[in-house]
This record gives sequence, C-alpha cells and structure tokens, in this order.
Amino acid sequence: MDGQLIPLSGAKLSPLNTALLFGESLFETLPVYHGTPLFLQEHLARLEKGCRFLGWRLPARQVFEKAIRLYAGQTRGHFAIRFSLVQELDPPASPRGFSKKRPRLFAAVRPLRHRPEFFTPPVGRAGVSPWVVPGPGSVPGEFKWIFYMMVRHDFRKHPEWDEMLRLNEKGYVVDGGSSAPLWAADGVVYAPPLRQGGLESVTRVKILELCRRLGIRVLERPWRPSNVLERGELFFAGSGVGILSVSHLIGKPIKRSGTLALRLWQHYRQWTIQNTKF
Repeated sequence: MDGQLIPLSGAKLSPLNTALLFGESLFETLPVYHGTPLFLQEHLARLEKGCRFLGWRLPARQVFEKAIRLYAGQTRGHFAIRFSLVQELDPPASPRGFSKKRPRLFAAVRPLRHRPEFFTPPVGRAGVSPWVVPGPGSVPGEFKWIFYMMVRHDFRKHPEWDEMLRLNEKGYVVDGGSSAPLWAADGVVYAPPLRQGGLESVTRVKILELCRRLGIRVLERPWRPSNVLERGELFFAGSGVGILSVSHLIGKPIKRSGTLALRLWQHYRQWTIQNTKF
C-alpha cells in the first residue's frame, strides 16, 4: 500500500471510501513470472479506461512496477498480483460527492493457478451459471461490474467447478467466471462476441492473436454449452489460469479435450520465459 510492504494489521483505509459505500472500485490481476509481469502495458491500459470512466487519475506506471519488485523480492518470482484502486471521500460522503484526489492503490499477491514449468496446461471442470448476464448496454466492457458477486456466489455453491460459462437471456455464452471461454471445433476457434457484454480480457486478445498467427481461423460468433458437448473442445484463457483445458462441462465429459489447448499452452509458456524485463 502506498509503495510499501505493510503487514495486514497495519494496512488502513478510510471507511469513507467508494468501494465500501458504493461498490465503486477497480482491480486488475496479472501473472508475474521470474519477477516479470506478463502484458503489463495492456493491463494498465485497461485499468486506465476504467479510471477515465470513473473520473479518476491513474497512478504512474512506476508505482505499479515498484509494487511488483517489492513482492518479487519476497517470493520466488512466480505469483499473481492484484492491483486495486479505490477513492477515499471527504465527509460527508454521499452519492453526489466526488474527490479530485488520486485513488488509493493497494496490491496483494496469491499463488498462480498454473505452473508455467509444466509441459501440459492445467485441466479442470466447468459449470454453467444460472444467472443471466445483463445486456451489453448495461455496463462498459473494459472492467468487471457487480456480476462478480454472482460469480463468487456460484463458486461458493459449486466448489467442484474450476470455471463457469455465463449466458445471456437467449442461452448464448457471453463470458466466463474469471477467464474468457473459447470453443474450438472443426479447425475454428469460436469466441463469444464482446458486443454481447463480455469483459475485454487481455489474455483472450493475446490468445486469439496467436491463433491467427498459427493459421487457425477465429470467429466471434455466438455459441451455446450444448455445442461444446456435441463436438470440439472447450478451454479458458486468463491471467489466473493461463490456458485451462476443460475435461467436463456440467458434469458431462467433453468428447474431445485438450488438443488445441496443449498447442496454445506451449506458446503461452514461451511468453512467460521470453518476456523482457521492465
């Protein structure tokens, strides 16, 4: 917090803050390998979009880099770091009260959900959330909204799920729980169109770019969970998982699982090894 490593007992934030009072905050999570963040520029660019929407000033890049170095010095260099921004308000705090101060930045780390040194990607099970995703006009696409509370609700009820599909009112896949879902079938990778209301995932963009470079056709086209159970393979792309290959969907085995995910994982591992120092 504020450029220093602080014990949890000493980390203090005013109770008059936008996250506590109004649910107004921003966060960005990215993986760090060998002490070096992956796609830092892209993650900060998305965080800046959120700041513009809220009328906040994004802290300088050097502040984020310092936080990464502080944690890298305390760990073996492999971790996921979550940057959180929240605005403290002067009393009296009200929905019409705003501050021109820079938001407070605090960062916390957790272990990665994947091991970049492993030859194969992580494999897990996925479910389908019962909550309908709000329409695309209800929320900006560059940051997570209140639906994150529903994601946590679903994971709490289904600890056996490693990820989930989130659908719109027509039953089409819009997004995942914390990663971006992709369906591969007949030599084509199908990505849920962002215009349906999904999050602008940094890793999703990178993986789709990689598919195109490898000569794999990419289509942003709506699809349903039933399509996955009929043919092809399902995998997720995200900062927390890298590439997650799915073996079961809603308890049913997927007929073909892991072929393309394995190929993409090998390239993802190269990114973690060759990423330049900042």
